Amino acid sequence: MFGWAFLGCGNIAGQVADELVKEEGQKIVSCWNRSPERAEQFAQKYGTKAYATAEDALKAEGVRAAYIAVTADKHLDYIRLCLNAGVPVLCEKPFTVNAGEAEEAFVLAKERGLYLCEAMWTWFNAPARTVREWLPKIGAVKKVTAKYCVPISDNPRLVDPVRLGGALVDIGVYPIRYSYELFGMPERIVCEGKVEGGVDHKEKVTLSYGGFEAEIDINMDEYLGEEYVIEGEKGCIRVPWFHCAREAFLSGEEEAHFEDDSPKYGTQMRCVSEEITAGRKESAYCPPAHTLDVMRILDECRRQMGLVYPGEKKA
Repeated sequence: MFGWAFLGCGNIAGQVADELVKEEGQKIVSCWNRSPERAEQFAQKYGTKAYATAEDALKAEGVRAAYIAVTADKHLDYIRLCLNAGVPVLCEKPFTVNAGEAEEAFVLAKERGLYLCEAMWTWFNAPARTVREWLPKIGAVKKVTAKYCVPISDNPRLVDPVRLGGALVDIGVYPIRYSYELFGMPERIVCEGKVEGGVDHKEKVTLSYGGFEAEIDINMDEYLGEEYVIEGEKGCIRVPWFHCAREAFLSGEEEAHFEDDSPKYGTQMRCVSEEITAGRKESAYCPPAHTLDVMRILDECRRQMGLVYPGEKKA
């Protein structure tokens, strides 16, 4: 049985837990939240035990890894806590405040000889990896368009700069990561955004890759949908709701429709537990180098928008 300590018992932790408890060989053995009442409610719902401190939750019998789902401004603090306690870590996105913090976290993991991975669930699941396999079938890429535009700014966390609110790092990270995983580090980054009250509400990000550009629209104020489209000389790939996709479409000289109904969070947690059990110190699905590069892209986007989080250290 692979035992997890959950640090943070909010909405995303609940979604992950809903699927984790249905995975064979997986168990939540402890949890902690800054609100003891929420931790207790979480413990009762998922058949685990709530602890008064994060340190005690990590010491619980049977803990093999920690899943960090506190607010992103505190990620580095809890990554340090876990690694210094000798516990491997899966940490929610955005991984840290900036690339400098991410690098510090991975250096510490290497020093401790422990697994540390960002919970970028998209790339633990089959649809995104299938899209990557399809790329040669459409020939030279001519154009990429992506959008993640959903009205979520009524969430208090997302308009709070202290807790790393804003569209870019909450939802924009998904199309940016998707582009990076398919095409690598861009040659040029251009970001034009709207910042209000210390957080970004929408932006247009253009990633240049020599022969083509990836044009990304991000918006947390209005619904325009979510989709990733790659146009090539020989065909096109379209992925609706790409960050949590259950299907992908290939058209052109070759045609295909890929479907996958597997639990997305559950698959991520199972894959991570398998990597840790196998003795891996880095994830093959979500390598540290990829997380660092994407954090650098996010940092550059924020630099161009003049967006600095309160108390932020320079990357």
